[in-house]
Amino acid sequence: MENHAGLERIIHIIPLGHEIDRAVVPFQQQKPNRVYILAVIDDRKLNQEMVARQRYFVDQVTSKFDKDIEVKIVNTNMFNLQEVIKKISHIIDQEKKVGNRVFVNMSACGRLTSVGAVVAAMAHNVNLYYVMADDYAKTEDEIKVHGLSICRTSNVNKIINFNFVLPDPLGMEILVFLYRKNKPVRTVDLLDFLKDKKEPGFQTLFFEVEDNKKRTVQSRQLMKLDKTILQKLEKDKLIIREKSGRNVFVSLNESGRYVACLSGLLD
Repeated sequence: MENHAGLERIIHIIPLGHEIDRAVVPFQQQKPNRVYILAVIDDRKLNQEMVARQRYFVDQVTSKFDKDIEVKIVNTNMFNLQEVIKKISHIIDQEKKVGNRVFVNMSACGRLTSVGAVVAAMAHNVNLYYVMADDYAKTEDEIKVHGLSICRTSNVNKIINFNFVLPDPLGMEILVFLYRKNKPVRTVDLLDFLKDKKEPGFQTLFFEVEDNKKRTVQSRQLMKLDKTILQKLEKDKLIIREKSGRNVFVSLNESGRYVACLSGLLD
């Protein structure tokens, strides 16, 4: 993904349910450069009539965009909150890295998905908005034209962000590492991870040095791992540490999995 001539581009992320007006009326005020639509458009585990109906709303929304708006459809399990948070956070992270301005629409989807949109937008401190409905569709014909909500005017409310306190970048990378492993890992595995990242103090691990230095280096590295990373994550109730024999195993709890999804590092 590249920025164009160093200019800020306008990006909208729209988690989409059975809505049309709420997805498109904001663009009466501001035309985006790129739009991401998150929707269930391909999932064999779900009812295929429901998936086909969702594809209908995606097609209706995209057909109303100007031809020069770049549209990206992101197939997403909208019934999985972590998946929604992960997808939105990844898009935000990628777009912010190239200096683009990101907006998230929290009003064109169901309640559960809307929660994910709010959490991701606020955690990454991007623009979050809600499109007010003037009325609601009462017949199937109205739903096919407008979606569940009817918006005759572009009444868009910007939502004020709350500050999220997230782990520092290295702590977040540890959470992502644990998320990808999806099982408890030994502290020595975390040391290997830090070595691969060339983190200061971990370039040469204790089992790689001379025998007369191993105990000292081991003590220093384990203490640094504990004091600078694991204690913080444990205090924030994001990880669990369990001793088994001579090994200490580290794993994510449910809160840690959600925060890993917020990292933007998972696609």
